Amino acid sequence: MGNVRRPGKKDVQLPRFIEGRAEEVQELFGVPVPILPEGPEATGDQPAFLVQLHPGLQPAFLNFLGTISRSLTESVGEPRESQQTEWAYFQLLLQITKNIIENERRSGLLNLFWLAHSKEVAATVHEYFNREGIPAYLKYQMHPLVRGFYRLLQRSTWHHFSSSAAQTLEYNLGIPFNHRLTESLFEDQLPLTELDMPRVNLEGVLIPQNRRFRLSGEEFRELANILRDRIRQGVIRQEYPLLDLVKAHLPTLDPSVYDQEAARVKMMFHPTIVTYLLTDYDETHGRLTASSTLKAARDRRGGWQHLFRDYLDFVQAVRRSEVIHRLRSEIALIPAGFVEIDLKKYFAEGRLFQFSEATEIVQSARKVTILFADLRGFTAASEGGISEVELSHSLYPVFDPVAGIVRRFKGQIDKFTGDGVMITFGTAQATPEDEMNALRTAIAIQGVVKDLQAQGRMSYRMGISLHTGRAQISRFIRDEKSVDTTVIGRHVNIASRVTGSGSRPWELEDETTPQRGDADQDVWIDREGILYNWGIAATQEHVEVLRRSVPWQVEEGKSGTRYTYFDAELQKKILIEYVGDAKLKGVGRAQPIYRVITA
Repeated sequence: MGNVRRPGKKDVQLPRFIEGRAEEVQELFGVPVPILPEGPEATGDQPAFLVQLHPGLQPAFLNFLGTISRSLTESVGEPRESQQTEWAYFQLLLQITKNIIENERRSGLLNLFWLAHSKEVAATVHEYFNREGIPAYLKYQMHPLVRGFYRLLQRSTWHHFSSSAAQTLEYNLGIPFNHRLTESLFEDQLPLTELDMPRVNLEGVLIPQNRRFRLSGEEFRELANILRDRIRQGVIRQEYPLLDLVKAHLPTLDPSVYDQEAARVKMMFHPTIVTYLLTDYDETHGRLTASSTLKAARDRRGGWQHLFRDYLDFVQAVRRSEVIHRLRSEIALIPAGFVEIDLKKYFAEGRLFQFSEATEIVQSARKVTILFADLRGFTAASEGGISEVELSHSLYPVFDPVAGIVRRFKGQIDKFTGDGVMITFGTAQATPEDEMNALRTAIAIQGVVKDLQAQGRMSYRMGISLHTGRAQISRFIRDEKSVDTTVIGRHVNIASRVTGSGSRPWELEDETTPQRGDADQDVWIDREGILYNWGIAATQEHVEVLRRSVPWQVEEGKSGTRYTYFDAELQKKILIEYVGDAKLKGVGRAQPIYRVITA
């Protein structure tokens, strides 16, 4: 029960109706695209999101589902029971969604909750309608009632805030907030009834009792066969208008597979390609009019355009539902009875989202590693005769490579500070590699500086600090659309101070000579406890975590204990040695400091 497994490849099939491109989300759900919380991409067995829903939600929905199905099958319903059941589920959802909006900082929590709950709902619906004696068609017949319920819930939620705390909606959700994802969950039916969109039997969905779609299963089959044959003919004779449309709207499809069924299905479910094929009078009209089913459908609706509109409505609902299916595949729902110690661990790491009616949803205070890099000599240069343009261009060679280095070692650039940069590790999700990756990042950045110095392209030196500690991840709202995410707290202050406060690197007077070691080393501490840093300095907290993460060799040096390790990632030997205790401004006690060098 203690392990959370991401669905494997056998559980998440390749997309059937869409390509799976990020651009499709924008095409299907509008701009700005609906957001989800920031986090690392799911890899291996690790899901992107671990979600623990309120334990009362699933049984409340199951009761709600039971009363709906009974009201559809019995000539005399049980209105009092139904109203009580609906009210209990409604009130629980209302309290949870209000709490989510209170905790939102334009981070996508509301979308994540509804994706997770709809996944739980779909599983509950599937299990319920597989019971003996319950008509399967009710699964689709009940949709208008379910949709109306969720619409009322959404209106009630918005009314609560707009009438009493309109600014909360504006600031916490942002303007404009894209409702299209949640609307699709409620409106398109399939996200609430189908567990596996790539394998869904579409004709089985389009039954007479299904009021969501005006298209019947027979009409869909006839139109699909006509489209399939039309695509086959167009590919065989290399019909350029068709092929150009496919290349433009399905760019990841290789032309060599256009004649394969999987490719044809994607073409049959793209609205632009479908519109071209269905309105191609010369090629398609004869097949349409030859079908008694489709002719009757045309006459019943009052024209071909109305039949085509119903087909396209179904097509878009299917495509949106497959996007939702793929988003939900990155959510692992924490089952009841999960080991409490693991829950606390996941929550402390910021990996677990807990949706309840009155609790914090995600842990914003967590262990992070912070790297500050600061150029030495830049301030003096900026006060001299050098122009602002020259100053800017002198910084580009130093900081332009930083983004690639940080991406390589899975960090995040928090901010640039003119002549410096702040980088964090573990803010999106803490991993055992954070401290080592921060060390590698520092070494790589210092390598850029040394290369530029060797080429005569830069005269500045750089001091880099590394520190690990608990910090608060905060989201500050800049304006109607923008949010700044940063870390704050005591440990951020410590990390910034470890870049060094000593300002005279050379020609040291007696009172500034190092406590230990040679005066020409790049990190040292004078007799007053002032830290001088023109290299890489790490705190004891950071070093202690590093010592536990990789097999260091321990040796005694001039200044005390030294730790060495050959890092295969950098192909360098790393040495860490203690240099003394520094008195840092604004920090209560002296901090043991270590220098990092490479060979």
